[in-house]
Amino acid sequence: MLKGFNIISYIILFEQCILTLSFLFSGNKQLILVPSVAFRYHSNDIEPTTNTHPSDDWILYAQGWFFEENRFRAKLARTALSTVVSNINRKRVSHFTGSGLKYKTLCMDGLTYEMCIKTDGDGLVKKQFQLSNNNVQNFRVSGGTYGKVEYFLSTTDKTIQTKGEIFLCDDNGISIISDIDDTIKLTGVTSVRSILRNTFSGQYKPIPGMSERYRHYELYYNATFHYLTASPDQLYPFLHEFIQREQFPLGSYHMRHFTWCNINFFEFFSSNSFIKQKTKILHMFFQETRSRKFILFGDIFQKDPEIYANIYQQYPERILKIFIRVSSKNVSNRLNRVFQHIPKYKWDIFLNGFDLPEKIF
Repeated sequence: MLKGFNIISYIILFEQCILTLSFLFSGNKQLILVPSVAFRYHSNDIEPTTNTHPSDDWILYAQGWFFEENRFRAKLARTALSTVVSNINRKRVSHFTGSGLKYKTLCMDGLTYEMCIKTDGDGLVKKQFQLSNNNVQNFRVSGGTYGKVEYFLSTTDKTIQTKGEIFLCDDNGISIISDIDDTIKLTGVTSVRSILRNTFSGQYKPIPGMSERYRHYELYYNATFHYLTASPDQLYPFLHEFIQREQFPLGSYHMRHFTWCNINFFEFFSSNSFIKQKTKILHMFFQETRSRKFILFGDIFQKDPEIYANIYQQYPERILKIFIRVSSKNVSNRLNRVFQHIPKYKWDIFLNGFDLPEKIF
């Protein structure tokens, strides 16, 4: 079973020996922009970029990845995966094995002014910027509960251009923060073989009833949606296709980035490796909104219960409910232990979307 897993480690090691020949294996350059979020401006940490009153401003986050296909790495990855995965999706492998284009200049336009940024050492796009409320309202288009702001990011020669989305999340209201893998999408995170099969082959499969229930909550509670997942952002385009196909509510995505300098490939998917990242994003939502309330969805198969219980202790009045997807209706000792300091009416379990209540409160 571990044969294919060891091969991937060999791929990474062998690749380090031929980096000087990388020009022979390079492919198409691509720019992925992952939908992000905007909050009201509440601090002096970021220098204003417009002559506006801070209380009326928004802080917008742009995120993405500029990369080049690595044909050699993709070929070796497909060979390794073929030992455990059939009908490999070549496009997913191509994205996952791409090489980030570091320190490249990209220019953002479509808003009040053009600004240029540089990718980081992994080719990632990470940009915060400030706009007045008037500008945000002028550029706001439909999408999500409160709308979104769209922008374009391109190379300096304009040969590559991609549209980005930033969803508005104001101080008041209700937000639903949802995990993806094994919460709304079948992944099988407890089995490495299942992770590989459900990631690199076949059509992504939904957890029954989840999209219907989420759409109901979006309308009934006028809720914004934010997808917080351990999945790598290299696979965002394919998760986006899944979200659209299954008609889940639109919203921001908060993902991690896999780097090939990490020899321990499968540690990336293990429970302990993403606790810090998920906790950091959750803190961001609570700290950047003053009185917004939250409903949290996760699963028992990784560390979502522990992460959510920890966050609840810090923001008990702002968390309306925690829902944990399980494999059996029998509540485990683990959940009773983890949630022992949380009132029982504040958390519940479900097998699929049909188990979820029409009204949460």
